[in-house]
Amino acid sequence: MCENQLLQKVYETGFALDEIALYLDTHPMDTQAMAYYQYAKKANQEAVAAYEKVYGPLLINQVNSGSWTWTVNPWPWEGGM
Repeated sequence: MCENQLLQKVYETGFALDEIALYLDTHPMDTQAMAYYQYAKKANQEAVAAYEKVYGPLLINQVNSGSWTWTVNPWPWEGGM
């Protein structure tokens, strides 16, 4: 997958996770919704991991190397996303 496809998957799974979290705020006893939350959470974690494996961290708190790699990739105004 290319960078845009991986990032799109991060956005889609993140959206699903946000939506089910909002639903659970008003329906906390819905076991099917909770199961879907677990599914969406795992899908989002996998999408983020796949992106970060190839293109580096998406969030500043995800830098896990021995050096400061946060600024290695192009910034958004330099064509990065």
